Parts: sequence; C-alpha cells; structure tokens
Amino acid sequence: MHTARGFLSAIALALALSGCSTTPDGAPSVSILVDLDPASVDRTVIVESITADRKGLLYLPDRVTGNILRVDPSSPKPVVVARIDPREIQGKKVNPDPSGIAFDAQGDLYVAVGPFNEVVRIRGVELNPAKPGVAQTFASGAPGANGIAFDRQGNLFVGGGGSGIVYRVGPQGGAAQPSVQIERSVRKLPDGKATQAIVANGVAFDASGVLHVTDTARGAVWRVAIGSDGKGGTPVLLAQNPLLEGADGLAFDPRGNLWVAANELNAIVSVSPSGQVTQVQRNGSQGPLEFPSALVFVGDVAYVANFDVPRRDNLDANATTARDGIGASIARIAR
Repeated sequence: MHTARGFLSAIALALALSGCSTTPDGAPSVSILVDLDPASVDRTVIVESITADRKGLLYLPDRVTGNILRVDPSSPKPVVVARIDPREIQGKKVNPDPSGIAFDAQGDLYVAVGPFNEVVRIRGVELNPAKPGVAQTFASGAPGANGIAFDRQGNLFVGGGGSGIVYRVGPQGGAAQPSVQIERSVRKLPDGKATQAIVANGVAFDASGVLHVTDTARGAVWRVAIGSDGKGGTPVLLAQNPLLEGADGLAFDPRGNLWVAANELNAIVSVSPSGQVTQVQRNGSQGPLEFPSALVFVGDVAYVANFDVPRRDNLDANATTARDGIGASIARIAR
C-alpha cells in the first residue's frame, strides 16, 4: 500500500533527478542567486569555494584570474575586492588557482593556494573594490592546500588533499604543522579511467569544537577531536554513503546539522550528528546545482559555489561537456 508520505518522497526524488528545483511544501528550494559568467559556459570564471563576512556578504576566489569576488545577496552583482598574484616558481609562472576561503574573528580573509603550498591573507581593511588588496603569505608548507577553517582559538586548519594530512597553523601564521592524518585511499571513477584520491578535502568545526573532514575518495565524512596541543586524535567515521559521492565543501546549519556539497552528484546532502545522511537537493546537468563544491550559511539560507566541472551528473547529453548549464554561479537554498 502506498502512503501519502511515500508518494511525496517519490515525487521529490523524481523532480530532483529531472533537474527541477520544485520541492514539496516545507522542503528547501534551490535557485540561482547570480550567474558569475553570463557571457560564457567555457569556464572563463571558476569558483570552488565560498564564505561570508559578518554582514552576510559573500566572497569567492576566481581560479582563472586570482581575483577575490564579493557578492551582496540583496543586489548580487560581483565586484573584485582583492587579488592573488601569480608567482615565478623554479623559473616558471605559476597561477594561484585559489580554493578554500575563510574569515578569521578579526575580519581578515584567508585563501588556500595549493600551487604555492600556502595559505594567503588579505587584511579586512584591504577588501576594497576601489583599490583591491593584494594577498600576502600567511602560512607555508601545506602541499595540496584546499579547504580551510578556524577553530575557536584562532588556529587555522587546512585540508591537504591526497596526502590525507590536515595541517594546523597558529594565529600568527608561519609553517604549517601536520595535525590529523586520514588514511589514503584511491577510487576508480565509473568511467573506468579517472581516479579520485582526495581524502582530506573540506574542513569545518562543529559547535563543540570537533573537526569534520570530507573524504572525497570514499564518499565519507570523518570526525576528529583536537587536543589542546593542536594534535588530532584518531579519525572516527561519521558517515559513508552513496549520497556522499564527491563529498567536497561542508558547513553546519544553525541547527547543528552538517551540509555537504556532493559535487559528482550535483547534490547537497545533510548529515545529522548521529551520521544519518539525507539528500537535500539534487538535479541534472542543467542546474541549478552544477558540480557544487562549497557552501556557507547566512542565517537559515545556504549559498552554494558551483564549480561546474564536466563530470558524472554534470555532463550534458553528449556525455563529454557541461555546456547545457550556466557555468560558474552561486545557488541559493532556502527553507
């Protein structure tokens, strides 16, 4: 016998898989806040991460230009407020390709720069569209630097990608020190060719100060208690689930539930403190979620950075590109 609840669940699943953003009454709805690259879907703008300041303004680093973009949700036109300059490394020009981004308690902005093995900083007073600030080195010695997050003591934690290391940097910056080790793992993707080896990707702290780490290779989330010396204990598996395929950026909602961008599924999922995994939204390659890679909460509203990589669920009908979506963008999920 089919119950009303089962019928509504079936509708929600069908709509999610079809790419429609309509949901049953009471479920979160998703829409595009702003198209960051309206003239093209050729990835002339690439955003992988997102954060917000105390006023609820959104910030994203563009991997193509190295610019830091600011977006006011009430009038969502992106403006450049800072930049990360390329460097010459071993005689070659190296672009920053910035990824993780976060504010500290003082309002300074930090960005992970994997190609430099660094985290850079832009002072809050230098986030200025009239005269964009230039990022300076804050922490070095963090190969694969990706997701970043601050603990309550002002220490910065940095996901190190395929190494499985999560680094710790003190409030004054300097050399990054290993704090956590996630066991390495490599997964072959469904195409039978490509592999996924990132096991320490996004990082976030819950209200009690426990570190959470997304494991993209396993489709999992780990919990790690951090000691007073900054060293992490043994990682504990919070959740591993097919709905976490491509687990990337993560953020806690005001109720303490963890939301995760499952990039390869064009999905956002939630993970309860007990490890229960629930799909929040999912769609096909036409969006509004297009390889979502990070999210941030401003009150009850979640803002999602669409990375728009042509893979898995984000492939169009010819199964080679993602040109049927709108490209780099910010999606908005509201209850």
